[in-house]
Amino acid sequence: MSNPTAPDLLNHPATRQWIADTLKRYANGIFGELRPALIWTDSRDGSGELIVPVDPEALVNRINAEPHILLHDHDPGAPIGQVLESAHFRTDTGRQFVTAVFGYYAGGEVLTFAAAGLGNKGPVRSPSRLPELPGAAWIQFATDPREVSEAWVDAVCVGAPLRVERTELSHNADDSTRELIRIGIMYLPVLWNPFVTAIGTEAGKAAYAAIHDWLRKLFLGLADRRNPILDVHTHVNDCQVSFLLRGKDISRHIAAHDSLPGAAAQAEHLVANLKARRMVARQLVYEFERDALVWYPSYVILDDHRIITDHISLLAIEKLPKELSLGLTRGDFETPAMKPAVTDDDLN
Repeated sequence: MSNPTAPDLLNHPATRQWIADTLKRYANGIFGELRPALIWTDSRDGSGELIVPVDPEALVNRINAEPHILLHDHDPGAPIGQVLESAHFRTDTGRQFVTAVFGYYAGGEVLTFAAAGLGNKGPVRSPSRLPELPGAAWIQFATDPREVSEAWVDAVCVGAPLRVERTELSHNADDSTRELIRIGIMYLPVLWNPFVTAIGTEAGKAAYAAIHDWLRKLFLGLADRRNPILDVHTHVNDCQVSFLLRGKDISRHIAAHDSLPGAAAQAEHLVANLKARRMVARQLVYEFERDALVWYPSYVILDDHRIITDHISLLAIEKLPKELSLGLTRGDFETPAMKPAVTDDDLN
């Protein structure tokens, strides 16, 4: 019996019906274009091993549980859409595959910060007091080893004041033009301002100060990279918040580090303001402006899938990129992130 090709899999009757129903659910104007895609199959290599060794049910559950932003060239500051839903299918012959529907922002409903009632209202004060750090606090350090060497990661992680869990990203690109360095850290030490914020004990203050100093070392360490993007990845009030820093200019990175607590306070305020307007934020991204030397909100993803941004150019991607990041890591499924195996264009 012949082995079904990727287009044949998308033509599977149950898949066709699921795609039609899903497209109908999201035909609300938020996205300029909706596309189905095949994002995983049980295809195997010459030795009989899965080419992408993923548990399809785990993949589907992860995608459907939280937003997965589609990024252009794996850049966290360049969103082009979202993976809206996915489903796991099995053919009568036993083939397994996962289909998803992507929504692209270009041409859809895009809010500006002013239209959302979030115009620039000046800086937000750092909190005057914070609690002690919990004993279980830790840092996740994620890179693609094809972009960033283990030796460099070893050097910047040595002496870290918290336990470091290292995770591999996989961008499915052997010659990436960027080096993404993502650290996951709890929000409190990012928010702590050494000139304003008090901690209950000297030991507690020392813990905050150690993380603050380690972050400064990491920021300065970017000068040794080729074309880095640092993503300080944290959460506040159920919203994922990222602070993106690009390039290798030391003076700029010092300014970014010193002003990070103020940006964190502003981010918390912005998330609260959105919630007060019944616009629940799921993801908020700040970037550091290289000329004005200030942190600014680049975009917000709301829980109803809408995007808020003043940078429409971020969204002007008309074709599905060859290299597409689903924002997954090896640690999620002990496997690399994937790019779509086939899209609806392949059916034409």
